[in-house]
Amino acid sequence: MFNDPVGVLTVAQQKTVAAGLGQSFSQDPFMAYLLPNATTRAQHTTKLFLPMIRWCLRYGGVEVAPEGRGSLIWVSGQYVPFRLSQMVRSGLVLAPFLIGLSAFKRLQVHEAACEHALKAKAPQHFAYLWVVGVHPNSVGRGIGKQMIQSALDTMRCQGYSACLLRTENPNNVALYEHLGFQQIHTDLPVGSGLRYWLLSKELA
Repeated sequence: MFNDPVGVLTVAQQKTVAAGLGQSFSQDPFMAYLLPNATTRAQHTTKLFLPMIRWCLRYGGVEVAPEGRGSLIWVSGQYVPFRLSQMVRSGLVLAPFLIGLSAFKRLQVHEAACEHALKAKAPQHFAYLWVVGVHPNSVGRGIGKQMIQSALDTMRCQGYSACLLRTENPNNVALYEHLGFQQIHTDLPVGSGLRYWLLSKELA
């Protein structure tokens, strides 16, 4: 039902996936923090997702649901957090221009706290489930669950020891726990005032 089109998505398909994720995350707490203007949020979020997709096509994986009803991107833990050279290659170095300088500063503040925790908690040779998005019209049909399971199977086959993910949406925590993830850290960074949860699932 789902595929893992690593390295085979055309540029047009990459843009379609990015646009779908932009719509899926239009009401997400993290994106609302990052881009308070709800009118332009989906557009700017799409711009941010595009280089992320391209990076995952190279160093992780992308899962796309039929008819564009959802998509998922993940990356090898050795590329998390990003170094400057990696940001240049992925195009994420252009983030201040893609989403605006003020949004980029908010991104940096929150990500710095999250990355510190990730470094401390992550095991060796892990995979990072970066983004899971289901189109608003398809929520509640099990699409996210099936994409996650497909991605976990791919990670396991590639020899990763665990899958880690982060969410700022409290409604998602129980859903991930239902799929076998366990909370390993939570915090409310002073700089952002936005609580996040870090979860992990062993793949052995």
